[in-house]
Amino acid sequence: MRLFKEHWSQSKQVPEIIPTLREIVTYIGNIPNQEIHLDNPKGSYKGFGRKKKIPLPFDYGEYPKLINPADGLGWDIIIVPSSSENDKQLIPVGHVQYTGRPDKEGNDKIIIAPKGQYTFEDKEIINDFFDPLDRFKPVKWY
Repeated sequence: MRLFKEHWSQSKQVPEIIPTLREIVTYIGNIPNQEIHLDNPKGSYKGFGRKKKIPLPFDYGEYPKLINPADGLGWDIIIVPSSSENDKQLIPVGHVQYTGRPDKEGNDKIIIAPKGQYTFEDKEIINDFFDPLDRFKPVKWY
């Protein structure tokens, strides 16, 4: 939380609350080149509800200036494995929603790709990562 506040204070953009998944997807679709903070780059370890953390096959982070009211932090993003935060025009191509945990409801993960382009392998990697996790609904691709 401290790092988020420090990062926030160093930027000129004022944080904006984006209340719903639908609204954030539309917002990013219209204004794709937003500031990104990678919490967990590809290869770092994260649990996503698992007891044992495993290496991520994708970059995971957030839009620090676009706030999700579900947790009061930036909207979470997953960058397709064939891409990186340095690519331009990263727009939503899907999302992953929590299920079965009221305290996590609304803390959804937005999948983004450059110009909305992703590969079959990107889709397969993300689906395979989330499929065994019972705390998430199946990945929704647009």
